Amino acid sequence: MKLSATIITLNEEKNLERAIKSLDFVDEIIIVDSFSNDATEEIAKKYNCKFIKNKFEGYGQQKNFAASQCANDWILNIDSDEEVSLELKKTITTLLSGDEPACQLYALNRSTSFCGKWICHGGWYPDYVTRLGNKKHVRWTAPEVHENLELSVGGPCGRLEGHLNHYSFPTVKSQVDTNVKYAYRGASDLIRRKGRRPNLFELFARPVGKFFECYFLKLGFLDGLAGLIIAINATYSMFMKYTFAYWDELDD
Repeated sequence: MKLSATIITLNEEKNLERAIKSLDFVDEIIIVDSFSNDATEEIAKKYNCKFIKNKFEGYGQQKNFAASQCANDWILNIDSDEEVSLELKKTITTLLSGDEPACQLYALNRSTSFCGKWICHGGWYPDYVTRLGNKKHVRWTAPEVHENLELSVGGPCGRLEGHLNHYSFPTVKSQVDTNVKYAYRGASDLIRRKGRRPNLFELFARPVGKFFECYFLKLGFLDGLAGLIIAINATYSMFMKYTFAYWDELDD
């Protein structure tokens, strides 16, 4: 079975080449770009990827659009700051080289690097994300943040051996910047999910609970100083999400 890969981008010249090189086993690479103004397009075309510009209206929407541009039914989606490991590459190749796979959707175990350190606790690992599926049977959800690839009808979801390496946060600042962006987008989802704005108690209680969850319940303290910084940043992100939802006028 032939395999397509999709990546959505916006100004990803620092990451894109690594991601593309790790996809040397797929039959086509579709890159959907939200009008980058750096070298993203040049890098994509250097590797003969199909490069399409499309207005960004949400992560799930953009990924569904990318899937619609693929020539093959089986699609692997990765982010531009991710890399398919050699073991995962072998697993996927083996899966699609035989009979029809047992499942129509597969989750990959993502391993995330924070400031050059691979994180093993705090809820960051193991981190199974659904990224490989048959487009006839799967579709991306479309919240403001944290979109998921889901089966359109019931059925099992498989898990594959090997890691999807995630080079997400090269600096502490990069995580803080991302957290604030996601907190703002997540505030609208929070209001829609609850059907109301959060109250003052939730504004303070939820961040405290988040720190306790990340640092103690999920053993973030075992990652040393990195684990502490991650837990504090998660607390700050939760506080900002609830603050935006409690106080701010949010974009539609």
